[in-house]
Amino acid sequence: MQRKVLFGYDYTDKEWVKLVLYLFVGGTAALVEWSIFYLLVHFIFFNLPLGLPAVALLGTCLAYCLATVYHYFLGNILVFHSGARFGKGAELGLVFLVSGMGLGFNLVLMYAFVGLLGWEPMLSKVIASFLCVAWNYLARKYYIFKA
Repeated sequence: MQRKVLFGYDYTDKEWVKLVLYLFVGGTAALVEWSIFYLLVHFIFFNLPLGLPAVALLGTCLAYCLATVYHYFLGNILVFHSGARFGKGAELGLVFLVSGMGLGFNLVLMYAFVGLLGWEPMLSKVIASFLCVAWNYLARKYYIFKA
């Protein structure tokens, strides 16, 4: 098993440290996604003759995919043991599958909380994001990687 060491501290068997690092990786991945989305929509795709909704969807897809790749690599460095269960190609495919399912889960929760229950959107987003973080962590930890 690959040892996990950060600043001289061995946290290979410290699940709480891995969870904190996973939350750090996820938080920075969210910042990466939002930044890329903003740049794509407001500067790169701004003059495309597609209309704002199509530009936003295109920007969302690209930003989401790039942030997922960022999350995959940083997560492997800090949290998970890459290649422990699957080859690199299969592992990356599974990461995108899990992330895509997380995105779908997030959209369903937002529709239920805001559309059906009438909850405040920001509160709904925080709750949906928390539940999706749990899904992503558990799916990666127990199915894709060996944490």
